[in-house]
Parts: sequence; structure tokens; C-alpha cells
Amino acid sequence: MDEPIEQSVKQVSPNTWLIGSLVLHRSTCGSCLATWSDDGERSFALTEAPVPPPLTTSLPPDNPHIQLVYSAGVSSAVWSVGKKAFCKVKSIVSGTTPEAATIDFVRKKQPDFAMPEVLYHTEYHGRSYLFLSRVPGRTLADAWPTLNEAWRQYYVTAVTEICKEMQEWTADRLSGVDGRNIPEQYLVKSRTAKDYSPGSLEKGCRAMAMDCSSFVFYHADLGPGNIIVENDPNSGTVGIVDWETAGYFPRGWIRTKFRICSGMDLSSSTDNPVRWRSEVQRSLGANGFEDYSSAWQLWWQSTEFTGSMNVVAAMVENLE
Repeated sequence: MDEPIEQSVKQVSPNTWLIGSLVLHRSTCGSCLATWSDDGERSFALTEAPVPPPLTTSLPPDNPHIQLVYSAGVSSAVWSVGKKAFCKVKSIVSGTTPEAATIDFVRKKQPDFAMPEVLYHTEYHGRSYLFLSRVPGRTLADAWPTLNEAWRQYYVTAVTEICKEMQEWTADRLSGVDGRNIPEQYLVKSRTAKDYSPGSLEKGCRAMAMDCSSFVFYHADLGPGNIIVENDPNSGTVGIVDWETAGYFPRGWIRTKFRICSGMDLSSSTDNPVRWRSEVQRSLGANGFEDYSSAWQLWWQSTEFTGSMNVVAAMVENLE
């Protein structure tokens, strides 16, 4: 599609929007693709867009029902839909496992953490349109500056336990839950056509001398922005969102990813942005998870590739 991804939501009327091949209505209907209640108020419903589609205007920035909350260049954008849902539009990476499939897989495991429910998913003109329920609370990134040390350590332990829980789900190859590819950027060095196939990702892991005799399930992006905690800590409930990089990896990748990925840092405005990664990787180490960050750095630098992530490779933080 030619239009910028952050313009994927267009307004038809104050209570109707065109989103790809779908029309979102702030109402109920008898034959919808999906419908959900908005916190006891009016419901939202999805239908197929007619052909030709309705006339639209740009989404007003002050729209009370749909707000753009995140945009990542040409690759993805997220809108809040009322009080109970999100709409995530993402450029499809060919051959990779859809996030919707991963979420459905994890939910069927009945994990000990909260996570979103897939309300509806479709693909249209090279983009994925995913409607998800909202996990109540706020991100750990937002909460961190307000937390005392006891709660900070609680969440470090909680995420360690989540990694331990998920590692019990095993497979015989490095792949998504449906056997397709995982878009793990830190295991592919090419700056042109990226090969995310199981064989390609495993080749890199073997070059680091990781044990690839079996593979365990891992979220692979447990930064503070993807961890949902209570607005006011009480019961200690934790939720996990953004499952697009999750799948089966060598167990050695779990701690290593925390060591090398600055994308999982706290805000740069905090006193110690790397503290979250530092604390979690240390906790994982105390629970027997191995660290291959030095091997990863050597492997990553053994190429003429000079992309932006090479800077990361040259600056693997000492998180001991």
C-alpha cells in the first residue's frame, strides 16, 4: 500500500471508520465479523468494507474514540479503540508467524500471567490488521519511576518466573508456533533480504556454540514497554503484550537477548536506563540461564555489515 501506515485509520463518520478492508462501527450489529463491549457503554463492531469503499476523511487528532498511541515508521502503528481494545496495523514480513496465531497459542496454555485476547485479525494489501483486548494497567516503563525497590525486585522476579514457565513449552526446531519464521532481527546480519527461516536463525546460534538440540518458547522482547503492571501495585498481577517476535529458540537466547538488546532499556530519562535488563539477566543467571553475549558480539562483528545494529554490537553493556 502507498499510504503511510499511520494513516491506516480513516473516518467515515463520527462513529464509523474505514481500516483496511474493514469498517469499524461504534454500535452493535447482527452479522458482524467481531463485536465487543466498551466498558458497559456502546459496543464496537467490525464488518467487511463495501465495494467501492465509503468516502472518508483523515482521522481527527482529537477523536474521542480512536487515538494513535504508537508509530514505528513504515513498519507498524497502534491505535487505542475506546477503553477496551487496540488496533495494531503492521507491514507483513513474508513467511513469519502472525502475532494472532502466537497469542492464541499462548492463551491456550492458560499461563500464570495476563495477556490480550485476539478480537479479530485479517491481512490486506501486505498489512496485518490485528484487534486486541486491552490488558488492564500501565506499562512497567511508565510505572518504574514511581515504584519502590521492593516492587521493582518483585517484577524482576516475576519476569524471570515467566521465562521459566514458558521454557517448559518445547519444540524440535527454531520457529514460530506454527512452524513458520520468526522475525528476530538480532539473529540475522544481512542488511538487504533478511532470511528468517529456521535454518538461517539456527546457523547463527550454532556459530555462538549454543545448544540447539532442543528449543524452548520465549517472548524475546520483554522490555518494560511490553510488561503491564497494576496502576497501583497490590496483587502483583503481570501482563505481557506484543508477541510478534515470540517463538521457539535455544534456551541460551533467553538471557543473551537481555544482555544485547538496548531496545529493552528503561527510558533514557531514568537514572539508570539499563537497570531493568541488568537486573533480569542477573536473575536469569542465578536460575541457570547461560549468557552468550560475548559470543554473539564476535559473531555479529565477523562480517562487513555496518548497519546500525553493529553499533549495538560494539557497545554490549557490562550488565554484571
